Amino acid sequence: MTSKVSSNVFRASVTYEPFRSEIREFQLPEIADDAGLLRIEAAGVCGSDIGAHAEVAPERILGHENVGVIEVLGSKAAVRWGVEVRDRVVVEEYLPCGHCDICQTTDFRFCKESDPTAGGVRYGSTGITVNPGYWGGFAEFMYLHPRTVLHKAPRDVSPELLTMALPLGNGYEWAVVEGGSRPGQTVIVFGPGQQGLACVYAAKKAGAESVILLGVGKDSHRLKVGRLLGADIVLDIESVDPLPIIKEMTGGKLADLVIDTARGDAATLSSAILMLKQRGSLLLATAKNNVSGIPLGDAQWKTLSLRGVRGHSYAAVEWAIGQIGKDRDVLANIVTQSFGLNDVDLAIRATANETEHQSIHVSILPWQ
Repeated sequence: MTSKVSSNVFRASVTYEPFRSEIREFQLPEIADDAGLLRIEAAGVCGSDIGAHAEVAPERILGHENVGVIEVLGSKAAVRWGVEVRDRVVVEEYLPCGHCDICQTTDFRFCKESDPTAGGVRYGSTGITVNPGYWGGFAEFMYLHPRTVLHKAPRDVSPELLTMALPLGNGYEWAVVEGGSRPGQTVIVFGPGQQGLACVYAAKKAGAESVILLGVGKDSHRLKVGRLLGADIVLDIESVDPLPIIKEMTGGKLADLVIDTARGDAATLSSAILMLKQRGSLLLATAKNNVSGIPLGDAQWKTLSLRGVRGHSYAAVEWAIGQIGKDRDVLANIVTQSFGLNDVDLAIRATANETEHQSIHVSILPWQ
């Protein structure tokens, strides 16, 4: 085991009540042979952090889109992960058990041992009272549990850009693996946030003929970035009715795939059903319970496929890291700001589009 840590004390931003975080100092833990310690270089702010920041929940260190260098590494962990001290890695949020039926497939993200709602542990979600407590990336260091899933990352790409690996992996998982985007298709994406933009980029890379990105008036900057990432048409649905435009551009055939990353409400889902062709697919990356007013009869008549999506596979993150290395100038348009540990609350508000910043994907740089 090797350590470069010069002090046993480090700083972290702890969310201790809704909308409020504060800097606290912690003692570094002893690292067992099957574990490690990550020096955080950058931690992305996910859209899900907006909701987590507002929750009444146990005190915790948020941040699950984490990039850093291995600072301390147990001998067994080195063999299991195939890494060395000072390697740069992207860490997935999941901590799967590795032996259940789900973990024997590519869907280990659904493992109950990594489901916080079922008492599991997950980076960016687990409280500081769960030993050793350092489960989030909005900190100078983060504990690497023996069940950690990580990916080697290139040194010639900025850590801020690499924090897009997980959301970009989501985009690939949803638009390509689940949605089946391919040449000749028309794909519509609701919501130009980081996840929606990732879907646009992935669908276009998969060869989709037409990709249409839908947003609202306050999304003007994000819609412009969508064009840079490959969207053929971007529309402000508060200003125009998109359906006639979609009918015209497809010759009345409508869309093969619609991905809702925006609202999951009745208005969005009703519009999506109208936009889809016979046997089209609707993917729900966000949805609400007990939504009424959805024309399910139309969905049945069109024999549509309706599927929920969440998270990413290991292969999707590998694809994302590769694309970030090859297409960094284009993808850099998504990465808009960075903040220090003292400004975690501001960074989350910026991600929610609640500040003067024209933000899309922002990062926390804990050593800034």
